Amino acid sequence: MPDTSSQELDRAIYAVPTEQFHGADGRAVRPCTPAVVTHRHLRMLDVRPGARVMDIGIGSGLSAALLAQLGGPDGRVTAVETEPSLAKRAEALYAEHGHQVTVVVGDGLFGYPQGAPYDRILVGTTPPAIPHAWLQQLKPGGILLCGVRIADLPGAYAIARITVDDKHQPHQVEIHHGGYTPMIAASPPGSVTRVVDPQRPEFLLAILGDHEPSTVASLFAALRETAHVEPTPVPDSDYFHMKNWLIAAEPAGLLEATIGQGTGIGIGSPTPDGTAHAAIVTDEHIITDHAESPALEILRALIHEWLEEGALRTHELPARLTRDGDVWHARVTRA
Repeated sequence: MPDTSSQELDRAIYAVPTEQFHGADGRAVRPCTPAVVTHRHLRMLDVRPGARVMDIGIGSGLSAALLAQLGGPDGRVTAVETEPSLAKRAEALYAEHGHQVTVVVGDGLFGYPQGAPYDRILVGTTPPAIPHAWLQQLKPGGILLCGVRIADLPGAYAIARITVDDKHQPHQVEIHHGGYTPMIAASPPGSVTRVVDPQRPEFLLAILGDHEPSTVASLFAALRETAHVEPTPVPDSDYFHMKNWLIAAEPAGLLEATIGQGTGIGIGSPTPDGTAHAAIVTDEHIITDHAESPALEILRALIHEWLEEGALRTHELPARLTRDGDVWHARVTRA
């Protein structure tokens, strides 16, 4: 995958200090993607001198300023922001510091066709699905980098890098570990069944598929008993790659849960006698209903399989886009 050279990006970072876009108290504004993440994604976007770029989701304003620096005097950057106050703030900072960025207030889901075609599009947020309008506004060979959902589980976020062909169709799709804040507050999709603790709504369990609510409630109750906790065999830095591999594998009973011990992905395993078993792996532990749980056995086997396959990173998984009307859904697969 080609990318912006370290030298070019280092020069841009030096020319556009992050502090220019901090608030009056010297701290980063919200919403705001951490600068180190912005720098990594700009490297992936591979912006060349003279490039025409659209930046959707202005945040602090940093990313568009860096894009303008990378594009140089012959480039053009259009920043689209739905929140007028953020747009006004960024526009004032661009004028103050001499960054050549055109700011547009509007719904980023539609892009900005008046400025198209673009060589690159950066979307610093996660849409419910990828609008085809974004692909249409790219030049042939243009690249879109945006947040995506790779499953209907609550935390199934990633970053997509999509290159389009001369018909504005996806030509090359890569999915990378990471994620951006959702563009729109997510409502529970119909392809999962959820149960939420009414007293502690931050605690929940969501399982893929259509299940009886009582069954899911039993899985949640079994998991929260946490009769057995053991260290995870997954290195902390690899947790999200393992998680995305499990999403790609999509085993029966795949679930995600947040309980007092943390958030994790795992397996729910109801048995014919009506008992429920569940196990999740977090970035620190495996948590399950008991040491002999059938769900724990399945989860251990899946983690072992991932390790045996070489502990694949997210970007090493096959990726695809599936069109649904005017939007595209991103998924990772194992083949």
